Amino acid sequence: MAELSTDNASELIQFDGRESAQSIALQLAQHARREICFFGQSIDPVLFDNMTMVDCLSEFARRNNKTIIKFVVDSTQHNVATGHRLLPLAQRLTSSIHIHLTAPQHKNANQMFMLVDDSGYLYCPNRLRYQGKACLHDVMTARNLKQDFSEIWNHSSVDINARQIHI
Repeated sequence: MAELSTDNASELIQFDGRESAQSIALQLAQHARREICFFGQSIDPVLFDNMTMVDCLSEFARRNNKTIIKFVVDSTQHNVATGHRLLPLAQRLTSSIHIHLTAPQHKNANQMFMLVDDSGYLYCPNRLRYQGKACLHDVMTARNLKQDFSEIWNHSSVDINARQIHI
């Protein structure tokens, strides 16, 4: 299983498989200090629908009033229908966890990525496959992905369905 090393934080990790992607996403979240951003088709169930990750994100979001978690996804309908574990947390921590829907011009993007602060990332060029690269500290790549994310975020809209409590 791929693992991010703090000894050589700038080491590029290639991964292939759900377990590796899930492990790397958790490691990235555990190293986050200020911001976690995610872009994908939905709030990815492999990466985010497990109690270890939800607990990690909860601790991160409650750390202080400056921490922020941003998701931009095409849809949360499947997440809502399947009872994704992250949604109740997002509904409780509305000032720290923001879920937006992509604008029409970004719905055809094929990539999926997660960014942590200004340096860590997990990147899958094909959002349907858990295959790609990750790094704990790569400022240049993270900066380029952050520019893409900011563009997507600036055109996105708040997902009201994810904010409602479904009974």
